[in-house]
Amino acid sequence: MARGTAQISQRVIQVARLIKSLKPEEQAQLGALVPELLRAPKAEAIRVNVKEAKRFVQEKLAKMADKYPPLSEDDEFLGGLTVKEYFSLPEEERERIWEKAHSMSIDDFEEYEP
Repeated sequence: MARGTAQISQRVIQVARLIKSLKPEEQAQLGALVPELLRAPKAEAIRVNVKEAKRFVQEKLAKMADKYPPLSEDDEFLGGLTVKEYFSLPEEERERIWEKAHSMSIDDFEEYEP
C-alpha cells in the first residue's frame, strides 16, 4: 500500500474501508467514475513473515481495545439509530443517512496558502 516510510492519511484509510464495504458491482461503478484508481502504480514485491505480522497487529489491537471497543448491535451509530436499526434499513435509506452524516461543503475545507 504505502512505499517506504510514507504515512497513510486517515482520510485515505477511511475511504479504503468504505470501498472495501462496497459490493463488487459498486466497486466496478467506482472504477468507471474514477478510472485513475484502476491504473495502480507498479508495486515492488516484499516478503512478509505472516506469523510476525499477525502478532504485531494483535499487539496493536490489544493496546487500542479499551479506547475503541467493537460496536454492538445496541450501540448508537448514525442518525440517532443503533447499529442494528441502521443496517436493517433499506439500502437507499442507509445511503441517505450516511450522506447526511458525511457530507461536506466547500466551507469545511481550510484554504491553502503556499
